[in-house]
Amino acid sequence: MLETLNETVAAYTSETRAIDTGGSCRYFKAGRCCAVGRCLENPKRFASVKNRVSYLDTEYSLDLILKLAYRGFSLSFWIYLQELHDGGENWDKNGLSDVGKRAVRHIKRKFNLGVA
Repeated sequence: MLETLNETVAAYTSETRAIDTGGSCRYFKAGRCCAVGRCLENPKRFASVKNRVSYLDTEYSLDLILKLAYRGFSLSFWIYLQELHDGGENWDKNGLSDVGKRAVRHIKRKFNLGVA
């Protein structure tokens, strides 16, 4: 989980998140993937699905559509990770904002990943 969280933090800035013009996240949008989308085996399959991790889990069983390396994490972790991605206040042009850094610390505490 910690590696996936760190990968997510490294992957985004305020300009590189997979957000459409209306401000909604997409699992796949114009060649970009969101936090969960980048971990899916086939993110293009879910391009029309708006950000609803619980929907993916209910309709498709999330663990079955994730790349092997990302399977086995709790649904709660994926929801928190996606919320980190989606929150515009979490990002600036360089990566995590101060608000985002606090959000990451919260995720680390919540899932016992250590606090840096």
